[in-house]
Amino acid sequence: MLGGKRMRPYVICHMCTTIDGKILVDRWGSLPSGQSGGSLFEKTAASFGVQSWLVGTHTMKEFAAKSRRLKRVKQTVPPGDYLADPNARRFAIGADAKGVLRFSKNTIGGDHVVLLVTRQVSNDYLAHLRSAKVSYLLCGRNRLNLGSALMKIRSSLRIRRLMLEGGGMFNGAMLKAGLIDEISQVIVPVVDGGPDVTSVFEIPGPRTQTAAAKLKVIKHRVLTGGIHWFRYRVEMRTAARRP
Repeated sequence: MLGGKRMRPYVICHMCTTIDGKILVDRWGSLPSGQSGGSLFEKTAASFGVQSWLVGTHTMKEFAAKSRRLKRVKQTVPPGDYLADPNARRFAIGADAKGVLRFSKNTIGGDHVVLLVTRQVSNDYLAHLRSAKVSYLLCGRNRLNLGSALMKIRSSLRIRRLMLEGGGMFNGAMLKAGLIDEISQVIVPVVDGGPDVTSVFEIPGPRTQTAAAKLKVIKHRVLTGGIHWFRYRVEMRTAARRP
């Protein structure tokens, strides 16, 4: 906050999970409510009315085109950020620090694609994004500066509320950086049990002596089929002490 004005969007991490915190919905089959995990996620997420969403590289790869070799370009692209459609009503924002994603179009379900990239990505990659009219924001030299990225999302795209829908590693990095304001967790009556299946938060780095954050329940609903929906406010991120 600066002068009473919030400098980044209010971030809600919304996830559907099993009771053991796993998030791969295609492993669940049909739920007791008669719907799939995917439809449950979409329906509950839509209820927030948040117009833009953010994911990590791995999740965004599901929506990108097939990987292909970049076309070599001779002309250097202009420096700085590139906004192909800053007035779009909805944005699909993805992290791509190394420039590995490919796009043949600049929308996902009508949402304009914006990538968070670093200065290590090649001129050819930036030219590729421009040719597809995919917007990008430069957010760090070799690693994504997530705090800077959110401030640019607020200032350049005028986004006040943002839905975080990433995988465990990206969600964990956002939580570790203190950039999540609220967590929305829809818990289905399923045990996954897969030891290598990703969970809601996987905090990067060595294990610490303390938990990553303390939460306060602000809302709870019981949905059809014994599905519980909790909303938490992130009260504080605990000090990360190494053992």
